[in-house]
Amino acid sequence: MERALALVDEATIVADASSLILAPSENPGGTEARAARALVAIASRLGGQVLVEDAAPDRPNVSVRFGPDEPGLLFLGHSDVVPAGPGWTHDPFSPTVVDGTLVGRGSTDMKGGLAAVLQAMAAVHRVRPDIALELLVTADEEDLALGMLAHLRQPPRAYRACIVAEPTDLATVVACRGASNHEIVVRGRAAHAGRPEDGASAIAGAAAVVDAILADHERLRAGASGPLGSASWSVGRIDGGHATSIVPDRCTLLVDRRLMPGERAEDVLARLLDDVRPRVESLGCTVEGRTLMAMPGFTTDAAHPLVAAAVASLADEEHVSAVEAWTAACEGGFVAEHHGCPTIILGPGDITGQAHQPDEHVRIADLGTAARAYVRLTLALAG
Repeated sequence: MERALALVDEATIVADASSLILAPSENPGGTEARAARALVAIASRLGGQVLVEDAAPDRPNVSVRFGPDEPGLLFLGHSDVVPAGPGWTHDPFSPTVVDGTLVGRGSTDMKGGLAAVLQAMAAVHRVRPDIALELLVTADEEDLALGMLAHLRQPPRAYRACIVAEPTDLATVVACRGASNHEIVVRGRAAHAGRPEDGASAIAGAAAVVDAILADHERLRAGASGPLGSASWSVGRIDGGHATSIVPDRCTLLVDRRLMPGERAEDVLARLLDDVRPRVESLGCTVEGRTLMAMPGFTTDAAHPLVAAAVASLADEEHVSAVEAWTAACEGGFVAEHHGCPTIILGPGDITGQAHQPDEHVRIADLGTAARAYVRLTLALAG
């Protein structure tokens, strides 16, 4: 154990995370190709066996393996980041160290975590080359999960466990809601605004849909229970109409629906449309929808040995790791469902306080703590 821990070098983790940040991979609006090349360079330097497969043109998945070519412990991450957006005090893609933190888009979500995982895997492999380790880094996690969907076309493997290195502030997350994105289209009939009764306003129909979504959201929240609370709805975007003098003939809604474990996105959308269709049709409009993306949730028994090992690994680093549920979503549910393995989320950085905002940053000390905890956890699970 001590030999492997001594091989974890915090400065190298920061350097590797910085090289990943220097390779922009904004999504939507860009590709992950440069970040994938940076990942390949790091993994190859550390002695990993690398496989790169395109999920879509210039959207590669990267798999890094150490040890025997057999299913062992799987780490999971993604190479894309959300768009930088305005409000930064530093260039978002020029990593900067400020007061013990690494600042840059992706430092927390989740290029810092990827660098920590690679460092840990290489350290374990140096002292226990018999342990099978794999890191899967997907493209397009922040949008439509194209990378994970490509991975799911492969046969299931009997992984011992999956550790998702998303930022949890080093808490051990054992339950996670799923997420789904839906497009809902309301069609009406155009007319001159001077005689709106000659047409049918698609925006009025869309307002009826929004009312139904808000009502269902309140119903779900009222029934919240357990660590995951409840499912939820959020209308993220509305596009409709042509001009003030034209009754709008089309309106499109982009909607987020968080899923409880076991819920199917298609069923959720179908129930909403069945509920709202009579009201929309009474306004002279039609409504239809489609699911753009569906990411399942997962739960792992808090009494599972994987959870105990994770908590103990952080305790050995003098860090108290709470066992929690997560309000965000991640691709761990896909892995838990497809491969049938126990899954947790555990990584450096704060998903709510640091990720997806200007001056994204991660504590450098947490990168080192995460890497050493991954070493301890890996060796504990391997016996």
